[in-house]
Amino acid sequence: MKAEAIIQIRFPSERRAETVLEALKPETESSPTRRSTVKVRKEEDEIILYFTAKDITALRASINSYLWWIMLIDDTVSTVRSIEGK
Repeated sequence: MKAEAIIQIRFPSERRAETVLEALKPETESSPTRRSTVKVRKEEDEIILYFTAKDITALRASINSYLWWIMLIDDTVSTVRSIEGK
């Protein structure tokens, strides 16, 4: 059974969305498994993720991984900016 999902995430700025997108690119270029694929694009201050998987378990795992990476990237950017005083 094929499973699909689309997730849109809005960021505080277009620059932050671009930073997160650039950090995610290596993950989207080589998938560790053939059970799922992810396409990512940016529209203004949003990142849109398109997930396709062979089954619901693979879809869930893929979504969890990407959301975790996005959270870590965004937290890191926030921390760096606060240290820099920006």
